Parts: sequence; C-alpha cells; structure tokens
Amino acid sequence: MRLALVVAAMLSITLAACGPSGGGEGCKDKIISGDLVITEVFADFAPPAGGTGADEGKEWFEVYNASDRPIELEGLTLVHSRPDGMKTNSHEMTAVTIAPGQFLTLGNSADDLLPPYVDYGYAADLDGLFNTDGGKLALKCGDTEIDAAIYDGVHSGHSRQLTSGAPPDYTLNDDQANWCEAKDTEFESGNFGTPGQDNDCAPVIVGQCNDGGTMRAAVAPGLGDLVITEVMPKPKAVSATVGQWFEILATKDVDLNGVGLDRANDTAGPAMLSSPDCIHLTAGTYAVFARSGDSAMNGGLTTLGTFSFSINPTTVTPDLQVVYGGAVIDSVTWTTSTTGKSLSLDPDFTNATANDDVANFCDGSVVYNTVGADTDLGTPGAANTQCGIGPQPNQCLDNGVSRTIVKPAAGQLVITEFLSNAAGTGTDGAQEWFEITNSGATSFDLNDLSLKGTTTSNLIQSADCKPVAPLGFALFAHGTDPLQNGMLPAVDATFTFAISTQLQVLDGTTVLDAMTFGTSPDGVAKQLKPTNTNVTDNDTAANFCNATAAQMYGTAANFGTPKALNVCL
Repeated sequence: MRLALVVAAMLSITLAACGPSGGGEGCKDKIISGDLVITEVFADFAPPAGGTGADEGKEWFEVYNASDRPIELEGLTLVHSRPDGMKTNSHEMTAVTIAPGQFLTLGNSADDLLPPYVDYGYAADLDGLFNTDGGKLALKCGDTEIDAAIYDGVHSGHSRQLTSGAPPDYTLNDDQANWCEAKDTEFESGNFGTPGQDNDCAPVIVGQCNDGGTMRAAVAPGLGDLVITEVMPKPKAVSATVGQWFEILATKDVDLNGVGLDRANDTAGPAMLSSPDCIHLTAGTYAVFARSGDSAMNGGLTTLGTFSFSINPTTVTPDLQVVYGGAVIDSVTWTTSTTGKSLSLDPDFTNATANDDVANFCDGSVVYNTVGADTDLGTPGAANTQCGIGPQPNQCLDNGVSRTIVKPAAGQLVITEFLSNAAGTGTDGAQEWFEITNSGATSFDLNDLSLKGTTTSNLIQSADCKPVAPLGFALFAHGTDPLQNGMLPAVDATFTFAISTQLQVLDGTTVLDAMTFGTSPDGVAKQLKPTNTNVTDNDTAANFCNATAAQMYGTAANFGTPKALNVCL
C-alpha cells in the first residue's frame, strides 16, 4: 500500500500544528525505540541491457510505523555506516508523516527526481549503500536509537527483506537469520523488492519449515528413508546437460529441506534443497531431480529440484548419493549405462541395501520422451517395471524355462486378510498390506494380475513365474524391505495406493475378488474366518474378526497373521 506523503514547505506549519509537541532531542515528534522498524534495503540496482551500473537515484530502504499513531519524522536522523560503525554518513529528515501500520520508502534521490516507488529523498547524504561487506542503517532522535539494522549478502537487483512470517519488529531485524532476498515481486524491470508494501519472502530457518502457513519442525530423513530407484545418465532424445535425472522413493514421510544431492567422488559440495516451505514427501511417493527443471527442455520431466553436476562423468566412476547433515541417506554406483535407457532398480529390491548391487538394476523399458526418431526409456516419478530376461507375452520363466502363465480360476483367489491402519502415526504408507489365499486344488501365477485400491491399480510384472500353491498365500505390501514394512515375511508384489475402503485383484478387466470395508483399529489386521474362505463370504463384514495381541508380528506392534492361516472363529 503506497503512503501518501505531505512533504512541502508550505504545509510544514500545518503539520506542526496537527502533530504532538515536545518531541525527544533532535526529533519534533516524541518517538521511542521500536516505533519505527527498518524492513527492507535495496543497495544495488541491476541496470537494463546496455545500461550503466550506477546506483544513483536507485538505492532505497524502507521504514515501517509499528506504533498505533501517525508519526512526524521531522528531525529524525538517518545514519549509514559499515557494520562496525566506520564510514559514517547521516541525513536529518524534513517534515513528513508516516501513518500507523504503513511503510515509508527513502531513496538516494533529490525530492524532485524521486522514482514512483520512493516517498522521500535524502539525495547523496548517506554516500551510497554498500554492495559488498555489508552496511548498517540507523534511525536516531539525537543520541537515542529508535532502530538499527545491518544488511549483508547483497545481490544486484534484489532487495534484502525482513521476514514476512512475523509482524515487523525492531528486535526481529537485529538477527540476520530473519532477513531474506526478494525474488518474487519485480518493482522495476530486472529488479526485485516491495518498496512501500508488505514483504513477500521468508528466510530459511534451519530445522524448521512452513507447512501451509504454520511453522513446524522439519522431519529429517534417516538412513534408508530415501532410496535411489532410477538413474538416467545418458539421455538420447535431449542433451545430457538438461536431460540427466535420477529418482528417489520415500519409504517414510519426510521433509527434504536440508537434503543434499551429491556426486561422491569429486570435491564439489552437494546441491542443497532449501526452501522456507516444507518440501514434503510422503511414504511411497517418488521425487525426480534433473539437470534442468524446465519440462520443455528436460524431456517432459516433472522435477522437485535440480543439480548441476554430470552423472555420466568421463574421468571417474559415477557415484551418486543423497545426504543429510554428515550422513549418507542412500547411494548407488554403476560402471556402464545404455544411451537412451535409464538404470532402473527392480521393484523387488527397493531398499537402500539392495540398490547397492548393480545387478539389481536393468535398462528402462517404458518410453517417456520422443524427439524425432530418438526415444528415452524409463519411468521417472513412477514405479519401475520388473527386471528380467523378458519372456514372450503371457509367458514367464519357471527356473529359467519359459512357460505359459497359469491364471486363477473363478473363485480360486480370495482376499483373506488386510492391515489398513498400521500401529502408530505416519506408518500406513510403509506398513499397510493385504493377503490372498489360493482356495483351489491347483497352483496359479500372480504374473500380470492387477492390485487395485479405490482408484489406483498396480500391475504385477515379473519375468519369473510367481506361483501360489494350493491353499498357499501371497502377500502384497508397500515395500519389500522388512526394516521398513514392519518386519513382514517375504512380500510377493508391491502396490503404491493407500488401503482405504476397497481392495480388488483383477485379471485384465475381470475382477477375481473384490471387497469393501470400513475403518480398522490402530495396528490391528482384519482376518477372514477360515471357514469363510471364498469370494462370496468375504463380502460380509461379519465374517471378519480383529487380529489379537497374541498374533503380534515383527517389531512395530502390529497384530495379524500375514502369509499364514487365520485363527479367528
């Protein structure tokens, strides 16, 4: 909001009559410490192309009236110096009034040459704001300091702003951690700041982030909470300088604030993920990082962040890692890669230990970008396809020998147990699971069946046959790592959806079994009674019972009998 100013000699008598009298030494008004707050400093103007770099008439700083009344500024002294008080210059203000809760912008212009965004000119009296090594601005009534603020970290064309996360306060601006660089609002071409308006930036506070307007502690990732699942070192359809990327999967709900993306075998520091807002990643979701964040240039990628280093260096072995603080959260190493194809981690090995073995990676096989005759293959931001020798359609490998996939007969596959509400808070995305039973007398394969929640479905893809023996069980979960999924027994296939109110298993469009259900107690699986193991009886809620404490498995205090016979009656 622009402040209407009265700065004219012919009105000074009127102003004196309207304002309070008996001000402190040097000031006409009675101004006390904290009434005025320095809120923004613009020290280095960025000239247009072909222009000069002179800051004359383009420097400014902003003051806020934090009191509940209009304040006359006549006699207020503006003081500018180095942070240590050296190179001091000053200016005594003439008559001007600032309304309560409003801003006043003061610039290094004469009054008759003010830019439209500057309210008051102090000409050259302060001898220029400093572009390097910082400076200090102070507001004084005689020897009484009303406010002072140090500015530093000046970048051409960007103001330094006091945080917008709290009302302006004369103690708040004493801490450099509460200042940030203006980047969003352009007040003049190529120059950013908010002269005369509310500031619009918030500083990054280590260990905290803004979650929808509320500051909270950032949830730091621990070892294995982030897993590198796919790497594209040599794109073909676009240049490597924009099209290289890698993907991570969160196995727990975490914030990526303060996470570093790093090539381990060089001397350069990591590319840090930094934002005042929470960079949140929920369990079971992916994030893609690329050399460029421009989807029109990088092959259509949607990225969460960028890095500048090459992940196909010619002089060293590629070694990619995700770090936090001094800890390596996850890392991968490889020696060769195929042009135009990602290195894709087999979904059966999605954990921070299994991805250390390059044998668990294979070439990406899904086209995600085509330019002319060139294509790039991979699944950036989505679940990877199963690695394998690649049998013919409707075939799978049984101990290395190709055979036809055996489909379940109608009524043979039965959903018999599920955990939709894992014990504790924030655990569902890692520890949910459900179980099916082969109620028939012959074996069938899970290959090419689909697991579906309310809307999302996941295809079970595997080169190897995934048979389920007669009266045997198969277990489906968010991940295969026991340390992350609550110490489940061997998982047969994974899914990405949340278990909410519905589960289905399909063969193409044919529903093999489906069920709907309500909420479950925390950490307690719902079990189908063994006497009701059929696709009709599991449609009735009364045929299920709650697992008991005697059936606790793993270390996460969940109750159930995953991949084992239910015992409820």
